[in-house]
Amino acid sequence: MEGKQYSECQIQNFEDSKLAVTEKDPIMRIKQPGDEIQEGMHGCEEKTTSDTKSWSTGFLMNMESTVAEIDCVSIGVSSNDIDLSVLHPDGSSLPIMGKSSLSEADDEESESHTWKKLGFEPTLPICLKFEDVTYKVTVKGEKTPDANKYILHEITGLVHPGEVLALMGPSGGGKTTLLNLLSGRIKLDSGTITYNNQPYSKSLKWRIGFVLQDDVAFPHLTVKETLTYAALLRLPNTLTMQQKKERATCVISELGLERCQNTVVGGTFLRGISGGERKRVCIANEILLNPSLLLLDEPTSGLDSTTALQIVKMLRNIARSGKTVVTTIHQPSSRLFSKFDKLILLGKGSSLYFGKASDAMLYFSSMGCSPLIAMNPAEFLTDLANGNIKDKSVPSDLEDKFFPRNNSLDMKHGELSQVDVHEYLVEAYAVKEAKLGKTKLIKPLLIDAEPRMKARSSTMEWGATWWDQLSILFRRGLKERRHEYFSCIRITQVFSTAIVMGLLWWRSDASSPKGLQDQATICYMCFYLQSLQAGLLFFISVFWAFFPMFTAIFTFPQERVMLAKERSVGMYRLSAYLLARMISDLPLDLILPLVFLVIVYLMAGLKSTFTAFSLTMLTVFLSVVAAQGLGLTIGAAFMDVKKASTLASVIIMTSMLSGGFFIQKVPVFMSWVRYISFTYHTYRLLLKIHYGCSTSLDAESGSSCKSPFKGLRLDWDGMEVGTMVAMTVGYQILAYAFLRRMKLMTIN
Repeated sequence: MEGKQYSECQIQNFEDSKLAVTEKDPIMRIKQPGDEIQEGMHGCEEKTTSDTKSWSTGFLMNMESTVAEIDCVSIGVSSNDIDLSVLHPDGSSLPIMGKSSLSEADDEESESHTWKKLGFEPTLPICLKFEDVTYKVTVKGEKTPDANKYILHEITGLVHPGEVLALMGPSGGGKTTLLNLLSGRIKLDSGTITYNNQPYSKSLKWRIGFVLQDDVAFPHLTVKETLTYAALLRLPNTLTMQQKKERATCVISELGLERCQNTVVGGTFLRGISGGERKRVCIANEILLNPSLLLLDEPTSGLDSTTALQIVKMLRNIARSGKTVVTTIHQPSSRLFSKFDKLILLGKGSSLYFGKASDAMLYFSSMGCSPLIAMNPAEFLTDLANGNIKDKSVPSDLEDKFFPRNNSLDMKHGELSQVDVHEYLVEAYAVKEAKLGKTKLIKPLLIDAEPRMKARSSTMEWGATWWDQLSILFRRGLKERRHEYFSCIRITQVFSTAIVMGLLWWRSDASSPKGLQDQATICYMCFYLQSLQAGLLFFISVFWAFFPMFTAIFTFPQERVMLAKERSVGMYRLSAYLLARMISDLPLDLILPLVFLVIVYLMAGLKSTFTAFSLTMLTVFLSVVAAQGLGLTIGAAFMDVKKASTLASVIIMTSMLSGGFFIQKVPVFMSWVRYISFTYHTYRLLLKIHYGCSTSLDAESGSSCKSPFKGLRLDWDGMEVGTMVAMTVGYQILAYAFLRRMKLMTIN
């Protein structure tokens, strides 16, 4: 009880000090050279004044003039115009970030005006408000069935157009979960999230841009190709193809990507553009659509401080063009921290602070918690969110509450436990929130945009027609997968296998019994004839079943994140994607088998007629397509390479063994398996091509076709061809069904 009263007294002192500054000058003055701001343990005193304001100052002042917020100490001022400082133990103020120069302010103003001109249509302003947002998950393995873990607990915040809101806190604090809730990707358990005082609807899907923490892009496409294909697929049909390409070119120019626009994006095993450029490409993917609300998940992760600052400056300019920007941040530099307008500090799913980023230090200082050494504000706030009170002054009521005789105190190190500090900060913020009232805390601007939001819901359903999607995805697929198909490893594998087979069956004479015996040494052929030239054909059918199937298994598990990301934003229809992939694979699938058969034909001496070669090529090609369809189906069913590879091995071995290749008599209850095996049908077709009888000769002789194999008819009836075509179509339909049930929102 005493702790609460003390916290209320401290917060009252904090508010009084802010009002005192405001009474002197309603607009927070910009610090000029020679001015000093002394910060004490319980307040601050401003000694000099200035009436200078930047363009961004007037912009935010106009927007927030009707809002009675708790953060009146810096109302109407962007954090770029404030000199941040931290407290030194001797009471002096150590500046860590000086005021930006006038030239830099002019540059930002000109850049923000450029961003305003970037869109083909005006940006719809969105005021994002969320109140008491709670999210929990069920904990597996607990004894009680209703055991839940709270990821977020009653988070409240507000961000207007033209502002950058930073969600800051340690790892596991709930930043990404909150961002996903704000984007509508996952449903919240309790609380409200409104966009211009309206709940989330499908019409907002096209107004919200979401940039993932991990850079998701096709590695073999250039920057220009990546953004051009995205523009062609995502931008509305009201724009022509040329206008969409111009939009992509304009975004490339504005994000400073001209130098690397013809360089491949790259990936883990492929060298491409730098990390900062890759992050800008991901942001450009969302900027193409001119979103009103831009959400970013740790856009500065893995970047150096200078590159990170450039990214945040770019986000600031984007916000100044009338957009609303919300980003998660882990531990920014002091310069980067000064670019944020508002801040939400999260710790273990609870809110520890919400307000102006420039007021965060003052708020905790009013509680009696200040740094004892020179410290980056972001580092200071992150330590508090972690419950780390080392090198910081301890509030007197917290120190009295947890006296050393209390068991909660860590006697070994003489420090308060992290749990105690966290509970105190959560309680202090709750007292502040209750004193000021949530209504005043998150009072949004009145923006009448509901008619415009609903008007776009029908016109923006798909950015391109189904046929345009098919055409664009076909061209993109050819450019992306040609590198995979013609990699050195695949070419070496196919060429070496063909040469080894040609050497083993070198110039075998298929017309003589001895030649037949050399080329057929398997038990399946012993059942029909003691020796025959079928071993080579059997190996061809097996090789072109294993090779394409195990290659296709990796497709969807590797492209899962990209597919889910593009489908979640309505980039294309799944049917167009699957059909485009199948069609784009056809010319690529034809080249390597063609080279393989040419080598084997020349070295092994198979039936040397153009008709036999053409039919053999078509049969192998049909086998490749069927095997690839089976591989895609297995990969789509499991989305896990290990599980899919295990099942594929079982399927291919079962089809081979039950087909009668290695055993003469297959049990009746297993004989049906051969008829659903494309390996079995491929082998029968190859036998018919090379040993079958001509229909014209049979008609002239008046006798039926005599087969050299016992019990095997080699006359043409088309059953194998029809069966393989049906299997190919069936596998594609199954793959489509498995992909349809894939969850689109699990791409965090």
